[in-house]
Amino acid sequence: MKPEVFFIPASSEEDLSSIHKKISKLYNDADLNSCFDQGDLVAVKTHFGEGGNVTHIPATYFKPIITGIKKNKGKPFLTDTCVLYRSQRSDAIVHLQLAQDHGFSLTKCGAPVIIADGLRGRNEIEVEIPGKIFSKVAIASEAIIANSMFVISHVTGHLASGLGGAIKNLGMGLASRKGKLRQHSSMKPQIKEDKCTGCEECVSWCPEKAITMQEEIAFIDQKICIGCGECLTVCHYDAVRYNWETSSGDLQRKMAEHALGAISNKKNKTCYFNFLMNITKDCDCFNIVQKPIMPDLGILVSKDPVAIDKASLDLIQETAGSDLTTLSYPGLDPMIQLVHGNEIGLGEISYILTRIFQG
Repeated sequence: MKPEVFFIPASSEEDLSSIHKKISKLYNDADLNSCFDQGDLVAVKTHFGEGGNVTHIPATYFKPIITGIKKNKGKPFLTDTCVLYRSQRSDAIVHLQLAQDHGFSLTKCGAPVIIADGLRGRNEIEVEIPGKIFSKVAIASEAIIANSMFVISHVTGHLASGLGGAIKNLGMGLASRKGKLRQHSSMKPQIKEDKCTGCEECVSWCPEKAITMQEEIAFIDQKICIGCGECLTVCHYDAVRYNWETSSGDLQRKMAEHALGAISNKKNKTCYFNFLMNITKDCDCFNIVQKPIMPDLGILVSKDPVAIDKASLDLIQETAGSDLTTLSYPGLDPMIQLVHGNEIGLGEISYILTRIFQG
């Protein structure tokens, strides 16, 4: 039987009470209480937004989800993991402060914030999976210890995977530092010497000191580089390049396998919200104000991560008349992560779309 994906039109311009009613409607129609038992520790995985980012899912949207979980006697907590690169999310202390600054607090959301991989991203559990690349993946410990999970994702473009959705939120977002390194191991950037100005910005931001200056041109030591993408992010002169044709596919497949590991002990106990609002070219990891690349569409809910991401791509195509990568990073193929996820048992590409209309 094909998994069901529920969709309700919504806009970020609507008042908060209208958004709350729509989220509650989706919660009830999709029977999300069936995803957890009374007394369960329920991880609510999301992205708190990098400092300076204003288009991430607002903290105010989470109240009806948290309320629904609590009403059915679940014990929800908001969660995310540390990142590889220098950031306001690089350790639990600064990450918690950022979450607080963006409104993700016990007072405003009704649930505490717990960083799933510990103080520096090293708290992990190795999980066995039936993968084609990995037989074990390193996942943030608290994500595995939790009894059930709600995955709340902001759909965006992505400079490496083409799509930031439920699979990325699971696979990259719940991997420990080791897991993130394994995913990025094939992402080896190089410097375009004719465009490098010698500003040394990439040198100062590289977390592994893999970049040095050689005759006033940046040089990346491939043996040290972890493929985190920080140099690409901070370069203002388009002097960093990746071989996306090979690297993106590898990253997406590894990401899907880590996503499988993140939910491996939660059969029938995971559900997904995808917000197709404020859809931007890049994910919420960028510390800049981004402009949406298309009008808002609405909110999707499903119990299948592959199906909800496929439905997201289909709705974008249907509405914009163009696929997401054409609008963001042409040449990338986000279907790689969906096809691989389908092959390893993460979810189904085919789905049934149920449209909900509420005045």
